[in-house]
Amino acid sequence: MHSYTSHALHFVIEFVCILSVFAEFKSNSAAHGVLKKSMGIFQLTGNARPTLREVNGGRLCVNGYGKGPPGYYFSGKISLDQCANIAHEQPFPLGFRWGRPGFDYSVYSSYATANPSGGNETEAVDLGKLFPDAGDFVCTIYVGLDSRGQPFTFAKTNSSRDFDPKIKDGPADSVCFQRWTMTEFFKPFVSELWFCFMPKSGMDACRQQADEFYTQGKFFVVVFVLFLAVLGWIMADMPEFELPLVWFSRLLLSLELGMLAIAFLLERWYDTESPVFFMIAYFMNVIGAAILFIPYWVMEKLSEDSPFNTAYLLLLAFSPCFLMEFMSYWSHFILLVGHQPLLIGVIAFSTTAVAIQYLNRLKEHFGEVEEDHIGRSVSMNSIDKASYVSVPTSEPAECCAAGSRWKVRVSEKFPRVCP
Repeated sequence: MHSYTSHALHFVIEFVCILSVFAEFKSNSAAHGVLKKSMGIFQLTGNARPTLREVNGGRLCVNGYGKGPPGYYFSGKISLDQCANIAHEQPFPLGFRWGRPGFDYSVYSSYATANPSGGNETEAVDLGKLFPDAGDFVCTIYVGLDSRGQPFTFAKTNSSRDFDPKIKDGPADSVCFQRWTMTEFFKPFVSELWFCFMPKSGMDACRQQADEFYTQGKFFVVVFVLFLAVLGWIMADMPEFELPLVWFSRLLLSLELGMLAIAFLLERWYDTESPVFFMIAYFMNVIGAAILFIPYWVMEKLSEDSPFNTAYLLLLAFSPCFLMEFMSYWSHFILLVGHQPLLIGVIAFSTTAVAIQYLNRLKEHFGEVEEDHIGRSVSMNSIDKASYVSVPTSEPAECCAAGSRWKVRVSEKFPRVCP
């Protein structure tokens, strides 16, 4: 009897264990293992190490010029290893991308935020913890062009026979880096995470493309600054546009400094969720905006109609475009957006605007008081002077009339008073 009971209990325990293992496998089957730098002939874009402090996580896999190549995409319960195997089986693969919308932000933050002890610099990323919820993943295989200029046909094998790939065109012929679109800056948080892989043999060509891209960017900046100078010269005689431009530039500059302050502190501050973190970012924003506006006020003091004043304001207004382009490649992009840099910029701009308006009201008030004082002083001086001025009467005429009756002749030595 005891042996039957022990066997039954043992069977129940094994059955429960099998069910738990099956349930875990079923829920996390598409995301298991750890993130690897190399997967066959592919490696993470940008030669990044497999840590979330170096992986950008963006949905765009691009070449050195920021353009994406054509690729076949399909979704399902597909793992990172399966996506890599399918990419290996294609005739001319340029790389692949794997990921999905929906991940555990707290797990990501623990991997991506700097640890004072430095433990997460080389810590392996557990994909099962990063994507704990069941759901479909999207695998995109980037391919080259054939002799006709068309993307190579997708080769179906045993690994990919259950999927229905769809093609998305693109102008590039390589995969080098990973980036985000600028629209992500205006979202409260990033809700998706992706991993881009490129051929190991293409890293040198990617660096050369990136150098050419930055060289072209420098020439573009020089030409753009000259264009702003010409535009400032044209708008120099339009003072009605200067005041709105000042406030518009101040707003965009505050948004830009919000991103810079958060990015700076993410690199050097460990407790990134404390109120002190956000207060320091706020004061850095306010002080930085005041410093960057000093050249404008100096030029405005020297010459109000100088074209450099307007050109400088236009430069401040357009500078966030260049910063956002650069930040879209940054490895801490998800943390940057998650710390609400634009909200901090709006708060800094609002408080600065209120403070400026209050100071202007004080100046106007004291100016009116001073004008009233000056007006009263002038009025008192006028009254004092008026007290010494003779008031014309009819007495001289009467005097003259009496003199003519009495025939009084006045000597020429005395001035004649009567008309």
